[in-house]
Amino acid sequence: MNVYEAVVTPQAEGLSADMYTAFAFCPFLPEHVIRDAFKARDVKINGKRVKGDAEVEAGALVQIYTGYHAEIPVVYEDDRILLVNKPAGAICCDNEYGGLSVLSIMTDRAKGDYAPRLCHRLDTQTTGLLLLCKDDESESILLDAFKNRTLEKIYQCLVRGEMRPKADTKTAYLIKDAEKAQVRIVTHQTPGALPIATQYETLDFDGTLSRLRVTLLTGRTHQIRAHMSFLSHPLLGDDKYGDRALNRRLKAGNLKLCATELTLHVGGALSYLDNRHFEIDPPF
Repeated sequence: MNVYEAVVTPQAEGLSADMYTAFAFCPFLPEHVIRDAFKARDVKINGKRVKGDAEVEAGALVQIYTGYHAEIPVVYEDDRILLVNKPAGAICCDNEYGGLSVLSIMTDRAKGDYAPRLCHRLDTQTTGLLLLCKDDESESILLDAFKNRTLEKIYQCLVRGEMRPKADTKTAYLIKDAEKAQVRIVTHQTPGALPIATQYETLDFDGTLSRLRVTLLTGRTHQIRAHMSFLSHPLLGDDKYGDRALNRRLKAGNLKLCATELTLHVGGALSYLDNRHFEIDPPF
C-alpha cells in the first residue's frame, strides 16, 4: 500500500475533500484511483477517515492510501541527469494546493540517494521532455546551458487550419501580464515588450488541423500558444488563447503541445552528453 500526502494550503481551505484531492494529487493519481480510495475509506485528514464531502482546513494533512504507484516515465538516466516525460496537467514544482509535483514524485523516487533539481520548466498543460539533474555541478552547467540557449528544444503541436506558408519563422513582441498569468502579442516594440521568434514547419494537415514541428528561437512564457493564436492558428485544447468552440467540438480536453525533442550541447563535466539527441512521440 502506498501513501500519498499533501498539506492543505490557505487558498484551498473550505474545499470539499474530493475537490481538494483532485487539485492536489491529479494527474499523478488518476481520478478513478482517488474515487476508489474514497469508496474504500482510504482517505484520511489528520488521521481520520473522511468522505468526499468533508471540508479541508489550512494546515491539515491529507493522506490517500492506495495500491496504485504514481510514477513519471523516465526517458534517460545516468549518475548526473534524469530526463522524464512529463504528463499533461502535471505541475513541475510547488503545487499551490500543497500536493504532488514532478519534483516531489522524482524526489520520492530517489529515496534519499540524491536530491533531484529541475533544470527548466514546462507549462502545466504542456507534456514532454523535462530535464532534471542530481548534483550541484550538473545543475550549474545545465542552468547556464538553458540560459545561454545552447540546447535545442523542439515541440510538436496541433493547430487550427492550414499553415501558409507550410514552413516559416515568425517574429513579433510579447508582453507579459503577471497578474492575469497570461501574455499578449504585438507587432511593434512597446514598453515592456520582449522580442520573440518562432520557427515552424508543417508535418501534416488533415483538412481541419495542422501538425507542426516548432522550434523556439526565443523562450518566452506561453510563446507558442500565444504566438500561434496571434497568427490565427490557435492550439487545439487551449482555452486560454485558443478556440473554445473548436475544442468542445473536437472534445479536446488537454492542450495539444508536447516537447518532443532535446539535443544537448553543454560541455564541462557533462561533455559526454554533447550532441546527444532525445526524442519522444507526442501523445496526440
